Amino acid sequence: MTSTQQPGQFLQQLQSADPVEVYNALRAIKNAIIGSSSKKSMYCRLQIIPQVSTLLAMEDTDVQIRIQATTIVSSLAHKSEEVAQQLSESGVMDALIAQLMPGTDVVLIETSERALNALLSYVSTRISVEKHTTTMVPYLLSIITEARESPRIFEMRMHARVELAVLLLEKLCVTEARQFIVANTGVMDMLVPLLQRSYPRLQMATLRAFAALSYENMEISRALATVMHGEQTFVQIVAELARSQAAEIRLHACLCLSNLSRMRAVSDSRIIQGVAVPALTRLLRNAEVERLQVIEALGYMCHEDAEIQMAAKNAGAISDLLAILADIESQADADFVDHSHNVKVAKATLLTLGTIVSAGEECRLAAVEGHVLAYLVRAMGHSNDGVKAAACLCTQYIVRSVPICRTNVPESGLLKPLLSLVRGSAIEVQIKATAALINLLPDFSPLRTEALKEGVIDALVKLLDSDHVMIRRNALWCMRNLLVKPDDDIRRQIVDRVGIERLRALALPDKEVMIREQASGLLQNITADNDMGTRVLFEHLGADKVLELLYELLACTETPVNVHALYLANNIAIRSPDYCKHIVDNKDVFLKIVDHIRSTNSEVAIGALWCISSIASHKNDGQDSMRFSHEMYDRYGLNVPQILESLLEDRGLCLSVRDRIKSCLDYFDPDIKT
Repeated sequence: MTSTQQPGQFLQQLQSADPVEVYNALRAIKNAIIGSSSKKSMYCRLQIIPQVSTLLAMEDTDVQIRIQATTIVSSLAHKSEEVAQQLSESGVMDALIAQLMPGTDVVLIETSERALNALLSYVSTRISVEKHTTTMVPYLLSIITEARESPRIFEMRMHARVELAVLLLEKLCVTEARQFIVANTGVMDMLVPLLQRSYPRLQMATLRAFAALSYENMEISRALATVMHGEQTFVQIVAELARSQAAEIRLHACLCLSNLSRMRAVSDSRIIQGVAVPALTRLLRNAEVERLQVIEALGYMCHEDAEIQMAAKNAGAISDLLAILADIESQADADFVDHSHNVKVAKATLLTLGTIVSAGEECRLAAVEGHVLAYLVRAMGHSNDGVKAAACLCTQYIVRSVPICRTNVPESGLLKPLLSLVRGSAIEVQIKATAALINLLPDFSPLRTEALKEGVIDALVKLLDSDHVMIRRNALWCMRNLLVKPDDDIRRQIVDRVGIERLRALALPDKEVMIREQASGLLQNITADNDMGTRVLFEHLGADKVLELLYELLACTETPVNVHALYLANNIAIRSPDYCKHIVDNKDVFLKIVDHIRSTNSEVAIGALWCISSIASHKNDGQDSMRFSHEMYDRYGLNVPQILESLLEDRGLCLSVRDRIKSCLDYFDPDIKT
């Protein structure tokens, strides 16, 4: 009999009425597939999964047959997520849960636990076990309770079983609802003592369970931080483990501390900045742990926290991350290297670097001194879209620095590869590339002129037709920055190629708020500090449409849109008495501006005060008296100075608004003030 015939025969034996034949076939299949990926694939093609699932579903199946079938399930589940999903969809999960019931053979129970652990190694299968959560959690806790109360706690086998139960608890915490189901059983008080057992595997499993339980869950994280064992808090116990000799334990202790830190549950910043961050940084150079997990953990811990980012920089994380990129580049043409894994590591490294440099100038300078710009230029040409997008994100944060933009970026050669990604790449890359371009186009950037020569305006105008809102937003934002202190030629190019009517349409209420914000900001910049912009606005739209647009923007509930609208109105009002008269004559627009003076948002209030100042500043022809300051009172019965004086009585008024009110009052005639 050939080897290709044997599997078929074994599968036929599974249909036999003789339990011995079925047992022998299962045992042979089990021995064949354990440790052999190719044999697992072959048996899956031969439909072993439905047959094993049927055997486990039958109530009268012999215990020894169940043990062999369950072991096969466990082995197959380790093959891949796709195979685990097929097993789950076949109904095998129900059978495994049923085999955990009291009175079941001990060996079968433990085999079933191991099979469940293998099946739940993937997010998709963890999600599918939803209906079994309320059954599994009490069962798993009973194992931990039994071990705690039994003198057998010192036996290796009991330790191993508790470890498995804790790992299963970790895998159940895949959604917020399940985190609360597990937490509400009192599991935190039950698990904390396990962290101080002298069994490293159990300590690590417990740390993993706490990391899963607290991930992105503020309520549980804060409750966990208050748990005590003996004289120590949970945070103090985990901080000690972050100093452990075992690298894996240090890593998982840092993951727990990272989760609690992100949820603002650690009151002592020294534990994060002085223990967790240095521990993670040292692990970047440790071959005993999965480097990818360390890099991602460090990035997660540093997210949106400037002090932790600075601690990472001081611990040497930036230079270590750049060294990792250098290692990966040196292996680009090497044989016997897992290049797909290197791609994942490169992407994670660039993202973590971006996180560390996102807030602090010192961190950015340290990265630039480590030649990060050269790595970013090369990464933008990578074949993998994830690496390109990560490089663009890191670039976006680096170029937040004006000195770096002025001195280091121009000579780096970064602009051309970035513009290439802006013009055409995968959606995720274009989003990040356009976001990175935003800070390279203001008036202080030496790259503005080069970008204009490279045809950046045409590229941005084309992106306004993108199906993705973030790309459209970023394109508008880039053009907004081009219009910060532009020459008339840039202003004219943008007006001609985008079109005033199109900008008006983008600013109307039927568009997304982020698009309205950028479109209104673009209109504000077009009309700022020049005569051409306001003239073109009225020539293309006419006074009625301009005022209708102004009202829609002023009436918007989003603060950034209001601010742009107020400064757009200010730009129009200051330009000339004739343009100003359009605003004063329109009661709805004018009253909206006055209404915004009282805003509790200082940006909005200051914008409205500038607008009122500009309106009131126009004088009657050949006279010193203020033209529109009287009209505000005569036409609408509004004593604006009185409104302003009453606002000054508020002692809680911020100083910037108070100063602007005083300046605004200078534009009104004394007789109006009284």
